Amino acid sequence: MQSRAVEFLVGLFVCLGIAAIFILTMRVSDLAHTGNVQGYTVTAAFNNIGGLKVGAPVDLAGVRIGRVTDIKLNQTTYRAVATMRIQDQYKIPKDSDASILTSGLLGDQYIGVGPGGSTENMKNGDKFIITQSAIVLENLIGQFMTRMSNDQSSGGGGGGSSGN
Repeated sequence: MQSRAVEFLVGLFVCLGIAAIFILTMRVSDLAHTGNVQGYTVTAAFNNIGGLKVGAPVDLAGVRIGRVTDIKLNQTTYRAVATMRIQDQYKIPKDSDASILTSGLLGDQYIGVGPGGSTENMKNGDKFIITQSAIVLENLIGQFMTRMSNDQSSGGGGGGSSGN
């Protein structure tokens, strides 16, 4: 009879562990807050969105103010257009800028909003005029390697003096 009680407690412990992992996964992925949030929709066009994904956060001064709801390619300008839903409680000046940023060195990408100085706020359907595309790490490394090989092939590039 005692082994049956132990088996029951072990089963209960396993179920609690699975539930804890599920809750942790929901919190880390932030899927618990992706429901229908009331707000207004704005768009921004970028030359390169890097690894930006639907559901990525939109931050202003480090505060999450919304999420990316859609990403499409404009067939006439060949720019990626990100659609964002901003929560109603946050007002963004019309002349604000949008940049694609990376959290950490190799972290996820998000849209950072830099506030402008306009007294008029963005409304549903407005567009960010000033945007900064994602910085692609592979492109930076390629430029660095090309510059280094050009410096070495042109005879150095040290330019320092060897005086004692």
